[in-house]
Amino acid sequence: MQLASYPREVWIVFLVSTVISLGFSFRSNIFKIVLCVLLGSVIAFMRIEQTTHETRYNSVEAFVSEEEIVLHGIISAEPDKRPMKTKFTIEVNEITDEYGDVYKVNGKVLVTDNDQWPVHKYGNEVIAKGILERPGQIENFHYDRYLSRFDIYSVIYRAKLETIREGHGNKLFSFLYDLKEKFESQINRLYPEPHASFMAGLLTGSRRGIPEHLLENFQTTGLTHIIAISGYNVTIVMSVVAACLFFLPLKWRFLPSMIAIIFFTIFVGASPSVVRASIMGSLGLFALQTGRMKHSFIAVLLTAFIMIVWNPKYLWYDAGFQLSFLAVLGVVFIGPLVEPYIKAVPKSFSLREALQMTIAAQLTAVPLIVILFGHFSVVAPLANVLVAFFIPLGMLFGFLGTIISFISFGLGQAVSFLGWGMLQIIIFVAESLSNVPYALLKVNVSLWWILFYYLVLTFVIIFLTRKRAANCEVSSPAR
Repeated sequence: MQLASYPREVWIVFLVSTVISLGFSFRSNIFKIVLCVLLGSVIAFMRIEQTTHETRYNSVEAFVSEEEIVLHGIISAEPDKRPMKTKFTIEVNEITDEYGDVYKVNGKVLVTDNDQWPVHKYGNEVIAKGILERPGQIENFHYDRYLSRFDIYSVIYRAKLETIREGHGNKLFSFLYDLKEKFESQINRLYPEPHASFMAGLLTGSRRGIPEHLLENFQTTGLTHIIAISGYNVTIVMSVVAACLFFLPLKWRFLPSMIAIIFFTIFVGASPSVVRASIMGSLGLFALQTGRMKHSFIAVLLTAFIMIVWNPKYLWYDAGFQLSFLAVLGVVFIGPLVEPYIKAVPKSFSLREALQMTIAAQLTAVPLIVILFGHFSVVAPLANVLVAFFIPLGMLFGFLGTIISFISFGLGQAVSFLGWGMLQIIIFVAESLSNVPYALLKVNVSLWWILFYYLVLTFVIIFLTRKRAANCEVSSPAR
């Protein structure tokens, strides 16, 4: 049971059990397991206490009412710019209620501004006017749980913002957000719509401006993941870097790829989701390049453990974390098993690698997608295979073209034209396959069927892994 605090008796039981387990753990493996479970439970309870939210008298959500109020605070995160509106996360320090009384408060509020002007940036000290509400459930989507991951428990859906002063944010992040904005502005100069928004989604994770019909096509064909910074995109970045360094030995390509991903992570803002994607994507590529599945699995579990300890709500409320974790498990365990069946696919531009990861990730992540969103894309495997070759090329030409355009706009346009061609092919695939009858099926599958699928998949992986190991032993020379 998740509580804001646990009684003293609970901690006494944990302490006594841990001491007993310590005494016997040196003699019995069972007590070692019990000790690990107890220590893990203690950490989990401690983190739950720290992350479980209680509304106090000075919490900003305590002032929720049907009347307009005035918030005073700092924009504490990168503004989420979307078509015709922008969402701001404001760290509130003062609130004026409908009676004009001023209170010192703390907490974050997600404020939606429907005006496009003036522009408000990260670090600005602002005043926001509107009706303060608690986020609710939108159809089957628990919006309140989603926002709780960021310690946000109240929202203003239609607000009027006024900037008082600038420059209160972190200097590094302010620089990065400004650099990202200039980069996206240059993309808009080079590409028409929807290609400009599509390219921004590939390179920076920004989805603003993408037409609804194109988003629906991506959803129908299972390609939505390519327009958000995920472990898949991050791994493609590393794969492209490794492919460009084809003249180097394999072990020497990994370090430049990791350096590239660090710069990429910082460039797009180093948000928690991007950091998670970078870690998961890096582990996926490491598993493929080293073939050390056992050690990679331990690394994946360790990463997941650290992230859950940092914020336990990732495990329950963050679909991106869940899908990333399953996708990387697929890459680690299923990826090597898929490779023998796709040997006909060339390795140029990491095509085989991208296809290998796509198939492996689909096999492990699709069931969770069915549970979370209630639909299943019949054409998703085919769509992902068809676009696998063009995504890394589109990202490569898009990035190079944009960078070059800052020096020579004409030359940048020439390189960007190649990127436009790659995006056009992807859009064509998405539009064509989305028109296939019954391409997207709405399904209501029992959780038991999903568990049965993962059980069968586990047995298949064990069987094929043992078979692969046996074949390797047979084919290896005798000692």
